[in-house]
Amino acid sequence: MYAVGLGTEDNPITKGMYQFALGATGATYHGAMCLVESDTKFVFNPLGGFHHAGRSHAEGFCYINDIAITIEALIRMGLRVAYIDIDVHHGNGVQNAFYETNKVLTISIHESGKTLYPWSGFEDGIGIREGRGYNVNIPLPAGTDDDVYLYAFEQIIPPLVNAFKPDIVFAEIGGDVHRDDPLAHFNVTSNGFKKAVRILKEISPKVIATGGGGYNLFKTAALWALAWAEMCGLTPHDHYAGIVGGMMYGPETQSGSLDDPPFSLDGQEKEECLKQARDVVRFIKETLFPMHGIRLH
Repeated sequence: MYAVGLGTEDNPITKGMYQFALGATGATYHGAMCLVESDTKFVFNPLGGFHHAGRSHAEGFCYINDIAITIEALIRMGLRVAYIDIDVHHGNGVQNAFYETNKVLTISIHESGKTLYPWSGFEDGIGIREGRGYNVNIPLPAGTDDDVYLYAFEQIIPPLVNAFKPDIVFAEIGGDVHRDDPLAHFNVTSNGFKKAVRILKEISPKVIATGGGGYNLFKTAALWALAWAEMCGLTPHDHYAGIVGGMMYGPETQSGSLDDPPFSLDGQEKEECLKQARDVVRFIKETLFPMHGIRLH
């Protein structure tokens, strides 16, 4: 079992495990088929997004890679798919699935593998053989705030997606980018997250989104509610914020409202984050943009 990643602390063997993994995968696949077979523009499966699982092993709380299975089905139908992973962790399982093909544009923007699991996803991992230039990693430093995150996002992702011209965009929108997530080190707020989702909507003909990571349950739920509203063109109203009281002083008191107040780094830490982000952006532009016919300015 250990040889295929089962029975570990991350991927324990539990009753119903396989049925749950199948159900989550089936939901993601069904959502994609809704996009293909109807006028549906946006589908969201918050229980999907298991981007660490490999072809023959479980990893990182992920048993079956619903993303890779669904994308494989879409490309067999002759569709062009752009995969955009904004989870704070590198989407290594999806990268490995499509590292040698040009039929999928795979983009992962994440905390650098220098400081966070799965310790991979550096900018020089650009694909091999036919896939050379079609795998894009945007590793950002620990401490990254909204400004730094959106700078890298806007500089790289829209130009590449527009050049690739996908039929469908598959987005993994993990809530663990949030600054209150206990397992990562970003300073992204709901403001930066919403702007990233808004950009995804603007550059995508159709979108299937999955959840993914998120280890502050209240903040993750808030981010996914905001993402759903953004994709559907809705303005959410948080009718229940601030009314929980009485004896209920448990972890729900951390939930706050859907939106966060603005937050920005300053001083030396901000400058260092910006410098590292600029270096990554420069490498990607100089190395990958010419392969896609994108002119450098």
